[in-house]
Amino acid sequence: MPHSETQRIPLRPVTFSLRRCLTTVNTERRLEFKFSLPQPSEGHLVALSHQEAEELLLRNLRQAGDDPRDALWQLAIFYSQACRHDLALDYLRRVMDLQPDIEHKAACVLGMGQIMEQAGDYESAVRYYREAFALEPVNTRTWYFIHNNLGFSLNTLGRFAEGERYCRAAIGIDPQRPNAFKNLGIALQGQHRPADAARCFVQATRADAADARSLKLLETMLAQHPDLGFEMELAACRNAVRTAAERRQTLEPVIHRGWRKRLILLQQRIASWFKRK
Repeated sequence: MPHSETQRIPLRPVTFSLRRCLTTVNTERRLEFKFSLPQPSEGHLVALSHQEAEELLLRNLRQAGDDPRDALWQLAIFYSQACRHDLALDYLRRVMDLQPDIEHKAACVLGMGQIMEQAGDYESAVRYYREAFALEPVNTRTWYFIHNNLGFSLNTLGRFAEGERYCRAAIGIDPQRPNAFKNLGIALQGQHRPADAARCFVQATRADAADARSLKLLETMLAQHPDLGFEMELAACRNAVRTAAERRQTLEPVIHRGWRKRLILLQQRIASWFKRK
């Protein structure tokens, strides 16, 4: 990541709900859409250059004392975002060595798979996800994303039937999230089942209309298969995504730069991925 780019302090999500009626000739049915939007953290936010963020995180590690796991997590995520994947893996391994139980170790291995995804090494990502799968964590979010990410990586490798199985398992674990519906749609599309795939893309958009990826996949597929008859669903999805985008724009945080940054940094801390797990 170039030094000119900035790191933003993460935001907390807040969920809204929309309802849209779809009317056809013979029936009327209601589609409900949800979307999660960033909610600004308390206090002011600041923009950090790559170098400033790295210095802050390294200072946090030096000051971490007897339990550096949180600081190590933050550095792992930072180096992952900076595309310095070897360093990110090294810090995650250091965290894993300090974890007291299988549950937290599985979250570390899940993170390693995500880093390999970012590096474009999906074979390695699958290996890490299978290792995390074998640990059988109880935490619903971790268990969900092990299945979902494994399905996504298998899809990327063209192994759509395998990907379908893990995506369906992820939906069974948590049907409220959009990720596995989207990836299941990709798996079904890869198996030449466009109507089933379209239904999955609609469901993914209903689960979180703030994520426009499923709508784009739906639009692309319907352009290729105009005879599927999803015009009403497509219109509703477009409207929900547009509404979510408009709401998100009104919640964009204020980013402060310059001399005020130093004072504000004393009151702010970059939220760690570990705590969000």
